[in-house]
Amino acid sequence: MLGQSTKSSTHIPAQQAAKEKAFEIKRLQEEALRSLALGSLYIVLYLRSDPPRPNDFHWGYYFHTIPSGGTKYHVKNLGSGWITEHGSTTGLFKSNFLCVVVQIAAVAEAKYAQVDQIMRTHDGKLNSIPGISCRVWILSILQMLIENGIVQCSSCAELEQECFEIGNQHRFGAIANNQPRPVVRSTLCTI
Repeated sequence: MLGQSTKSSTHIPAQQAAKEKAFEIKRLQEEALRSLALGSLYIVLYLRSDPPRPNDFHWGYYFHTIPSGGTKYHVKNLGSGWITEHGSTTGLFKSNFLCVVVQIAAVAEAKYAQVDQIMRTHDGKLNSIPGISCRVWILSILQMLIENGIVQCSSCAELEQECFEIGNQHRFGAIANNQPRPVVRSTLCTI
C-alpha cells in the first residue's frame, strides 16, 4: 500500500504541472492573437514532416479582421483533387503544425470584402490550375493581391523565397512546441 500512495502522490503533481503548462500555452496563444493588428494579412506556414525538412511547408493565408479571430484561407489535396477550406477561426495559434505567421499587408476595412473575393477567385476551378499545390495557389492569389494594390511587394518570387527562409529559421522551434509561434513581418512588403 505504501508504494501505491507514493505513486499516487507523485502522479498528482505531474498532472497539475501538465494542466498548468496547458493553461499557460493557451494564455500565450490567446495573447498572441489579441496582439495582431486588425486588417493584417498573413501568409501562414505549417510543418508537414517531423523532423521538418527544409522548404517543406503547407501554405495558407490568415486575415485578421476582428480582435478574437479572422479568416483562414487555404487549399488541400484529398488525393483525388484539391479543395478549398476557407472559414472563420479563433484558433490561428492553436494548430500543433503551425510553424510561423508572416505579415504581408495591412488592409483598410473598406477593402475587406475585396480581399475575400480575391481569395475565392479560383474556388470552382482549383484543379484546372497547372501544377496546383497550396504554394502555387498562394502565389496565384498573391499576384492578384499585388495587382489590386492590397499587398505592396515587387516580386512574388522574392516573397516566396523570404517565406521559405523564415519558415526554415523557425521550423525546429515549432517541432519543439515553442509557444506562441512567431509572427514575423515581411521585409519585402510595404506594410
